[in-house]
Amino acid sequence: MTSLRTFFAAHPRAADVLLACAVTALGLLLRLSEEVPRDPGTAAMLLALILAQGLPLVWRRTRPWTVMAVSSLAYVVYELADPVVGYNDGVFVAFAGYAVARYARQPGSAAVIPVAAAAVLGPDLVRPWLGRGVPAEITLGPLEWLLVTGMAWALWLLGSAQRRVSEDAERLRELAARLRAEQELSAARAVTAERARIARDLHDLVAHHVSAIAMQARASAEAFPGDRGVAAIGAAADDALDEMRRLLGLLADGPGDTGPSASLAHLDRLAAAAESAGCRVRLETERVGAEGERVEGERAEGERVEGAGAVPEAAQVSAYRIVQEALTNVLKHAGPTEVRIRVRQAPGALTVLVANGPPYPGHRPLPGSGLGLIGMRERAALFDGALRAGPHDGGWRVEATLRWAAP
Repeated sequence: MTSLRTFFAAHPRAADVLLACAVTALGLLLRLSEEVPRDPGTAAMLLALILAQGLPLVWRRTRPWTVMAVSSLAYVVYELADPVVGYNDGVFVAFAGYAVARYARQPGSAAVIPVAAAAVLGPDLVRPWLGRGVPAEITLGPLEWLLVTGMAWALWLLGSAQRRVSEDAERLRELAARLRAEQELSAARAVTAERARIARDLHDLVAHHVSAIAMQARASAEAFPGDRGVAAIGAAADDALDEMRRLLGLLADGPGDTGPSASLAHLDRLAAAAESAGCRVRLETERVGAEGERVEGERAEGERVEGAGAVPEAAQVSAYRIVQEALTNVLKHAGPTEVRIRVRQAPGALTVLVANGPPYPGHRPLPGSGLGLIGMRERAALFDGALRAGPHDGGWRVEATLRWAAP
């Protein structure tokens, strides 16, 4: 059923053809259930008039008023020509009138109400002038006239309501498409900005080590003036520094601290900042050795993460940024609540976990763009890692794993 609805939504003309054929077939069956004229000419004329009432519904979306005019005129002529009076009670006119209310421009579509009522009631008004009587059991009185007019109003209201619903749905689809495009653009910008920030962090780390190499090489060159290899090392280190600064100098500066303060040894600063905002923070550490032994601890005042020196500095910066962004999201979406920060270090891997409890009662979450998660995923992907984020025990949980080649 869903596949058929999807197909007809994608191919509206096919739906109109099917409707026109179905309604026309219904009209033919209704007429065949009555006495069929024996005169072939009369029978052929009635058949043509039935087709003229139903088949124009194929164009009900593009030319609703034309369909209404043709179906109504064919219905009036048929009612006057058919010896069997009132066989379909204006079924075709009802479909055509709904098409006008649904697809024609408003408020002009309201004119279909008197047109439809006149088409259905007209034959009974014209028959006495043509000298033809109407069977008493189907003669339209004031109540029937009111009923026909009320049905015309109901068809117009139904079609107009469906038109407004469709227009609103179309506007929502356009807004959704525009929003998706803006989100994709924002996500691309966030990825670019986060990669630039990562590059700046790596620049500080790499520049420190390359500068140390250059200084040691120059000192060695002074001690061994004849050693060209040492001099070449110093020159290569200087060239590497210049090239790196030239490339990374193209990156725009962004907010946030970088350098040595962004490391696992300074997670207590993030915890203290969250506590100053009202959160109850618990910072845990766990170190797993090569033999599987574990050392666990809970943060004391001023304590640093154990074993941080064994983690590459770049990985420490990424882990620090992930925890920083996760705590920012906690304050935005949950307010002053319980927060657990857990750092697990193993040979060649580091896992950081930030989990918070339910939102603080009465806290109004600040709107988010989802770009923070994109940045955290970029940080984890830089070290062939993964990020998992989602609801947990009434709150939210962010867990990232970073990997590198263990010595």
